[in-house]
Amino acid sequence: MTAFTRPLAHLSALALALAALALLAGCENKMEPKECDKLRGEAFEILNKAHHCNADADCRQSEWPGCAKPLSNADHDKIKPLADKFQGGKCEEPKVDCKAPPEVYCKQGLCVHREKGTPEDEGRVPSDQIKIE
Repeated sequence: MTAFTRPLAHLSALALALAALALLAGCENKMEPKECDKLRGEAFEILNKAHHCNADADCRQSEWPGCAKPLSNADHDKIKPLADKFQGGKCEEPKVDCKAPPEVYCKQGLCVHREKGTPEDEGRVPSDQIKIE
């Protein structure tokens, strides 16, 4: 090798390494934030509607997006592919401080959370009813 070709060989090796690095970085399957938001929005549209059921076994807690909400098994099956795509696209989930959710059950044909009653209101007439004495 001559003195002239040695630096040229180093430059071509460096250029090749940089090109390979650029290709590898471009191969990352990270989804655009706009697409991630669209997936979350679609999931919330499903999650925020009424979830019909026939029995308690038809209901479950939602796992995504956001905090746990009552969800029917049928609608869970609609949200799952969106969640898989969201995670596969390496989308970032906003940090949310969620409380422990109450139990989910089927009440009058809808999946709902079983809310705890307040003991201090026991025996009182609800404010939306008229008390006759």
